[in-house]
Amino acid sequence: MVCAAVIACRLWAGQATAVAQVELESNASLQVIDNDLSADIEVLYRRIAELEAKVAQSQEALFPAEPTEFLPCPSPEPQGCFFSKCVGYDNGFYVRTCDQDFTLKVNGLLQVRQYSDWRNVTTGDDFEAGFVVERAPIIFSGNVLSPKLKYWFILQASRASGTNFLEEGKIIYAFDNGMVFQAGRFRDPAFLREMEVSYTRQLPVERSYYNAVFSSGVIEGISLSKQYDCFRWMTTLNDGANSGSVSNSKDFYQDYTDIACSAGVDFKLFGEWVQYGDFTSWPDEEPAMFLRSSLFWQNEEHADALPLSERASYISYSGEMTYESHGFAAFGSLVGRHSQHDGPDINQYGGLGQISYQVIPNHWEPFVRYEHIWYDGYADISATGTPLNDSTLDIVSVGFNWYFHRQAFKFTIEAMHALDEVPVSVPNTGFLQDEAGQSGQTVLRSQIQLFF
Repeated sequence: MVCAAVIACRLWAGQATAVAQVELESNASLQVIDNDLSADIEVLYRRIAELEAKVAQSQEALFPAEPTEFLPCPSPEPQGCFFSKCVGYDNGFYVRTCDQDFTLKVNGLLQVRQYSDWRNVTTGDDFEAGFVVERAPIIFSGNVLSPKLKYWFILQASRASGTNFLEEGKIIYAFDNGMVFQAGRFRDPAFLREMEVSYTRQLPVERSYYNAVFSSGVIEGISLSKQYDCFRWMTTLNDGANSGSVSNSKDFYQDYTDIACSAGVDFKLFGEWVQYGDFTSWPDEEPAMFLRSSLFWQNEEHADALPLSERASYISYSGEMTYESHGFAAFGSLVGRHSQHDGPDINQYGGLGQISYQVIPNHWEPFVRYEHIWYDGYADISATGTPLNDSTLDIVSVGFNWYFHRQAFKFTIEAMHALDEVPVSVPNTGFLQDEAGQSGQTVLRSQIQLFF
């Protein structure tokens, strides 16, 4: 048993020795492998560090140290036509093609008025009052085939009968050199600025009685104009004063003149041309001053079998001044006209002045206007002029505008008093014809305007 125990101990010791030897050999092998991996990792780290250094150098060359503004890259594909860019509202409802060669803009206007008129009469009613829808037009404008070829026409309803009619309709072409050609029915752009300014942008409720007497009105014909930095000129060839009015016959053989023409020059002393589009000065507008000189001439229809031609052969001329600055506006006009026919030698003159100031900026604008007309004994310039009792007419007006949204939505109220006999009724001004020898007519008129 002793021998057996000794033998067993020796066998266990030998096995343990063998195991220990194997473990030592294995550990030595792993140590060699670890050393090799460490060397490889150090090499990789060095290579990565070299690559990072090279990349950093290349980045410094591409992007300088100073800050650079980065702009978005343009898309290689043309942007499509979005619906919102083809249909919408921009100072009017519009429809247009993507290239804008064809456009249509639609505007609407409502002018609702109340008139009260007091006159001195010997018979009949000395007081007239009532409401009227003065204007309710639909205005179409835009271009066809090219942005250079434009159109403009106004469908209007008569204030008295409600009958629809074409108030204005014209074709407009803009040449590359800045010259503009018009053909059709339009307000004379070359004579009397009050007529040229739209009725949506007048200072009082309506254009003046002075304008109704002396202006050439809506005409039918052609015009040519060009605008420069400091001046512009306009000229027309037409069928005579008020040849485009709804109250006059308009066919080529029914007009009252053989030929008529007008010419005008505007000088901009300072300011911007856009300020010349109305009679109001807004608080954010810088000072501006404009001068105008204009001429109108017409030759009567010879050997015409129609009734006597109203306003036959005559020549008329005017000079006007406009000044605006930060809410203050002033406008003055002088005009004269002279008969050139075989009837009475008539020489008539007139003057108008108006001023306004926005006491509450963009809202409350009081104004005052004065008109003077010298008739020279006749109510008109026709070959058989109607004689008058009083050659002088003076009118004083005081009122104010309240702007809710500038010219788009405003309220106007105005009191007018004629110091002399009113010889002719002009209903849209509120003045009616006085009885012979009577004077002192007073008109109170107000208006709500919505232009969209």
